[in-house]
Amino acid sequence: MIKTDSNAVQQQVKEISAIQCPSERKLGPCTPSTVLSFLYERAEGLDADELKFLSRATEAARFMASQLGETVSNIGCLVQNDSYSEPGKLRAGNFEDGYNVGQLLFSIADQINIISELVNIGSESEFSLRQMGVKSV
Repeated sequence: MIKTDSNAVQQQVKEISAIQCPSERKLGPCTPSTVLSFLYERAEGLDADELKFLSRATEAARFMASQLGETVSNIGCLVQNDSYSEPGKLRAGNFEDGYNVGQLLFSIADQINIISELVNIGSESEFSLRQMGVKSV
């Protein structure tokens, strides 16, 4: 079983949540997915070629999700192998404290949010192309 220091994890969450985009306005946490969203929302007057390019973001998201699933599964195997190891035997030992587990989970959450925003950008671009009467393929 992985032991966690809940105070350390809570402090890490507070630190990450405290990172704000520099601005007079409150834009929320400055994360890779919120930056993508911020930039896409301000992109105006994109032509069909630019929208076709952005519509492929959905495919990029699918690929990222597939890679992330495989990576998380492999990490699960490492953790599971460690839990079955006999005392004194070699263990990977990478996720035996709350800090490392927290860092891993924050990283996975960021990747999932990026995937979600890429899907949003791809589908919005596809919709704009359909509105223009242009096929995205």
